[in-house]
Amino acid sequence: MDESMYKVFFRIQSRHWWFIVKKDLVLDMIRRFARTNTRPQILDIGCGSGLMLGALSEIGPTSGLDYSDDAIRFCKEIFSGVVKKGSLPDEVPFENGSFDLITALDVIEHIDRDVDSLKAINELLTPCGKAIITVPAYMFLWTNFDELNEHKRRYTLGELEEKLSRAGFSIETITYFNTLLFPVIYIVRTINRILHRSGASDVEMPSRIINSILRAIFGFERTLLKYVRLPFGVSILAIVSKGKG
Repeated sequence: MDESMYKVFFRIQSRHWWFIVKKDLVLDMIRRFARTNTRPQILDIGCGSGLMLGALSEIGPTSGLDYSDDAIRFCKEIFSGVVKKGSLPDEVPFENGSFDLITALDVIEHIDRDVDSLKAINELLTPCGKAIITVPAYMFLWTNFDELNEHKRRYTLGELEEKLSRAGFSIETITYFNTLLFPVIYIVRTINRILHRSGASDVEMPSRIINSILRAIFGFERTLLKYVRLPFGVSILAIVSKGKG
């Protein structure tokens, strides 16, 4: 992903409905599935423009990892902790077994060797460690925005589940999310694809009213996910634990 995309994300991430609700949703899942009585050692892989680092550091000591010098520079503007340069699966500057909690949020779709990368995440976990992984869903939602973000693929839930199992994880829960807005997003992306639009609208900051409406609709899924796994959506979220292999 080039520097211009990091600049956009850095500028809007504290206000845009998608970034705000996704962060809160991930934190909800950590509280439900991955919190302990101690302060866990945490690693945010693909920390990008740094949105999650501050929130995670309130849970436990947090480090970041990204392959991009641009991303690391943006992270260090808002986060004073450790952020190292590296990449999955082979260039990880941390010792195996170092982390109780790992987040890899919209990361593995960028990597050719996704199963090997998932195995590397597994190896970084302590014996009781857990990871939270999100990916974009459904190849029929592919647009130029995926290419701008240098995605290699989008997943179905079954595909991600199979690859997580191959990587040695035990799956605690896995679900689609961003379900309530799926029809709107599907229509917009279909139009963008037909008209060969760049897909930049995916990260444009909407008006305050529209942003509030979208945030409220998407935010309602935080309540839904307390009770059900959602059957389809724009993205997938998995909570996994280190297997006993």
